[in-house]
Amino acid sequence: MKRAAFSLEGSSPSQPPAVVLGDLTLIRPHGMAGIPVILATRDPDDISRHSRYVHGAVILPADRDQGVTALLALGDQLVAKLGRRSPLVYGSDRDLDLIYRHREALAERFLFVLNDEELAWSLLDKERFSRLCVAAGVRAPRTLDPGEDLGALESLREPLLIKPRRKTAWKEIQRELFGGHAKARIFATRQELLSHPAFVRLRGELLVQEHIEGATGDLLSFHGFADERGKLLASFCGRKVRTFPAFAGESSLIEVAEDAEVEAMGRDVTRRLGLKGPFKIDLIRDAQSGALYVLEINARYTLWHYVGAASGVNLPAVAYNLLVHGRHPDEAPRPESHRRWLNFYRDWLAYREQREDGLTLGAWLLSVSHPGTVYEAFAWKDPAPFAWWAGSAVVRKVNYGALRDRVGHPR
Repeated sequence: MKRAAFSLEGSSPSQPPAVVLGDLTLIRPHGMAGIPVILATRDPDDISRHSRYVHGAVILPADRDQGVTALLALGDQLVAKLGRRSPLVYGSDRDLDLIYRHREALAERFLFVLNDEELAWSLLDKERFSRLCVAAGVRAPRTLDPGEDLGALESLREPLLIKPRRKTAWKEIQRELFGGHAKARIFATRQELLSHPAFVRLRGELLVQEHIEGATGDLLSFHGFADERGKLLASFCGRKVRTFPAFAGESSLIEVAEDAEVEAMGRDVTRRLGLKGPFKIDLIRDAQSGALYVLEINARYTLWHYVGAASGVNLPAVAYNLLVHGRHPDEAPRPESHRRWLNFYRDWLAYREQREDGLTLGAWLLSVSHPGTVYEAFAWKDPAPFAWWAGSAVVRKVNYGALRDRVGHPR
C-alpha cells in the first residue's frame, strides 16, 4: 500500500498531531488550541484539506476494509516517526462503528477513550438504547420493542414517532419514509402508521415511540468529555435555533446556552450510564409538562465542538491534554453563552420553509448576523477552505453553462 505523505511540522513526541476523521468543525477547535492536525478523509476534494491547521491529508479508500488498513498504516507511520501514539478524533457514527469493530488494533496505534463494550454498542443501536434507559432510570420516550406484536402499539400515546433503529446504514429508510431529508417522522394515529406500506416492509429496522411535543427551541443538548474512569472533565449546554427541515432535520443555526436544568440532567445521565470519552446527550423539553426527556446520545465528537471552543469550552483540546499529557483541567471551564454556529445555505432553506409560519426576512437576517457567530465553512483566520469551495462552485457553474451552450439547450 502507498504510504501516506504528510508534514510533521509543529509536531513532536511531546505534541503529536491529532488525526481527525471529520471536517472543519473538528479541525478548527484543534487549531485554536495550537494542536497540529492530520486529516483522514474519504473525499479527495474535501475543502478541509486547505485549512491552515491541516499539516497533511490522507485519503482513505471508500471500501471499509481497505479504509481500516489505510488508517492502521497511518498509525504505524506516526508511531515510527514520533515514537508514540497520536489522538484519533472521530466525527460520524460510521467512523465510530468502525472504531468499535477494530478497537484493539486501533488502540495499539492511536489514543482515544471509548465507552465499555456493552454501553458502546447500546448507544449506537436505538432499540438497545431504549432498554438501557429503562434499566438505568433515565427518562426517555416510551418505546415499542421491535420484537413485540404490533398490538402493543395500543400501549403508546398518540401521536407516534418512527426513526431508524440503528445510527448507520439507514438512507433507504430516509428515502422511503422521511422525504429524503428528515431523520424521523410523526404519524398522528396508529392506523395511519399501520396503513403505510413502507412501515410494514421496513418494520424490523424501525423504532416506534411516543412523540414528545416541543418546538425547535425545545431541542436541547449537553456536551461533555469524561476520562477513562467516567469523571466529567468539561461540559457545556446547547440549544437548537433552527433546523432544516423544521421537524427532525439537520441543524442550521445552533447556540451555546446557559440552562441549569439541562446541565443537571446531563450530569445525572452521565453518572447513571457511566459515559466515557466525548459525548452529546440530545434532550427535548415537553411542551406540555416542561419535563426533559433524553432522545439519544452520540458518543463521539460533533459539529457543536466548534462553537463550544469559540465559547471557551474546547472539548477536543481537553481530550487532547488528557490523552497526550494525562492532564485534567485545573477547573472546569465555563462557556460564554449564546455563541452561535451557522450553516448559511441550510438556514436559508429553513427560512424559506418557515416563512409561512411567520418568520420574516428581517427577523431571519437579524438572527444570522448575531455577533460572535462561527460558520460551517468561512472563518476570517482560516479563509482558504471557503475560498476553494467558492472557486470550485464558480467553475462548476461556468462549465455547466458552457455545456448547455454546446448542446443547444435554452438557459
